[in-house]
Amino acid sequence: MPIGIDLTYIPRFIDKEELAKKILSEEELKKYYNSMSKESFLASRFAVKEALIKCLELDILKVNLREIKIKKKDSGAIYVEYKNKFYEASLSHENEYCVGVVKL
Repeated sequence: MPIGIDLTYIPRFIDKEELAKKILSEEELKKYYNSMSKESFLASRFAVKEALIKCLELDILKVNLREIKIKKKDSGAIYVEYKNKFYEASLSHENEYCVGVVKL
């Protein structure tokens, strides 16, 4: 069962608007600008995208992170859409860290 996980230190993403423009999809970028905690939003999306890359055993330098889209179900749970495929995902925050998990 392929699975990917990534732990991210949220303060590393403070005042990283240029990074947000590089890694967030258009829809995610709109949510980022409306977020009350931009660093937490950006760190969490990065963690899930990194987890997907690990799950699929891809080279992060060859992936356009803007093509990886983290979306929410009506229940509030998240999932990932990448190249017209969907992946189960989970995200959790605790103090200055967040963790993203993706499973095939």
